[in-house]
Amino acid sequence: MTSRVRVALFTALAVVGSGVVLFQAAAHPHQVPYTFVTVDAPVPGAGSTAVVGINERGDIVGSYNFIPGAGLFGLPPGFLGKGFVWTRNGKFTTIDGPGPVNAASCNPPQSFSNCYYIEARGINDRGDVVGAYTQDVFAQPGGLFHAFVKPQGAAFKSYLFPGHTNTIFQRITDSGLIYGCFHDVGVDDSPQDSMHGITNQLGPNNSIKNVTFSVEPTTMNTGGSGESGSYTGVWYDYTTSRHRAFIMDHGKRTNFDMPGSNMTNAWDMNSSGDVVGVWGNNPDPVVIDGIPFHGFVRDRKGNYVSIDVPNSIDTHVFGINDKGVLVGSYVDQNYNVHGFLAYPGNHERDAALRPTIVNAAFDPSQLKTAAKVVVGMMPVVPNDKPLLRPAKNAMPACHMPQHSK
Repeated sequence: MTSRVRVALFTALAVVGSGVVLFQAAAHPHQVPYTFVTVDAPVPGAGSTAVVGINERGDIVGSYNFIPGAGLFGLPPGFLGKGFVWTRNGKFTTIDGPGPVNAASCNPPQSFSNCYYIEARGINDRGDVVGAYTQDVFAQPGGLFHAFVKPQGAAFKSYLFPGHTNTIFQRITDSGLIYGCFHDVGVDDSPQDSMHGITNQLGPNNSIKNVTFSVEPTTMNTGGSGESGSYTGVWYDYTTSRHRAFIMDHGKRTNFDMPGSNMTNAWDMNSSGDVVGVWGNNPDPVVIDGIPFHGFVRDRKGNYVSIDVPNSIDTHVFGINDKGVLVGSYVDQNYNVHGFLAYPGNHERDAALRPTIVNAAFDPSQLKTAAKVVVGMMPVVPNDKPLLRPAKNAMPACHMPQHSK
């Protein structure tokens, strides 16, 4: 591709103020560029990494484990893994959580009893971290997932919504609003009628108080700035047998589907109303829609871009900040799982001048080795592209970030 074409396409996607503007008034491209930076946990032996959340400073959170080729088995990096925080100044910190009750009993694939799972999912600019963990992924009912908060400078704190057996915290805003869900039964391939979206508040002395919860089943609140009064989420629409996404804006709800999809999960929204998530088009799923998953960006005007890390076989987009930087994970040709950041626009020249152009816009002087950087042209998806029929046997699911074979 010529540099002239790259420059022309770059002008079609600009970072303006506090959000992503996919199209300028006079430009309606078929493709737009993103610059992808691979993020692998800087831990000896780490085999899989996922980046799930990013704040405005560029600090990121996620999980990693020591299982190479985990994408082949549908194992997310949080399985037998550790949570992490990687700050923009290069400091990497592991979040262990309480750990397994009896690690010796975990012997997959023969036995999954007492197999531990932990994932840091959200971080605000103060450095407060939220996520979820379970000490036995197949424990009944529903895995017995506990939400957690790790406030900046304070101890790890578990949380369960009163009267329910599973709780997941997904995002935390600068004001301490926490988005997530509670539920009682089921895992990713089981009904989730007992799952309800929640909004909680991290308060004085790191207290956790529920603000509101949805009475609608199969819902999860997944992300938003909080201060703007808007957030996004996922739900299962029984009338169409389809996983769908929604935006709540000061009490007004807008449902949406990724054009051309049979499944849409929204995972985050920035203060400008740009939403990111995962969509599927596999008609015969193993879990929800099976590899390949694809990421998406839906800007505040309702324009869609599909996101696939170049040369990957599966891509998830989990988070976005106000600068339009995306975070997520991908599976490479050898089924290894990597985290990534994606910057709107073509920053190849910047990468050539500064090969260590971050893992999350980190200070290059803090990095020991150059990050893998690649520019890819992502397709703009027409809003009128017909939806596919729902995935075969798709059931309402727990909406856990994962890769499924």
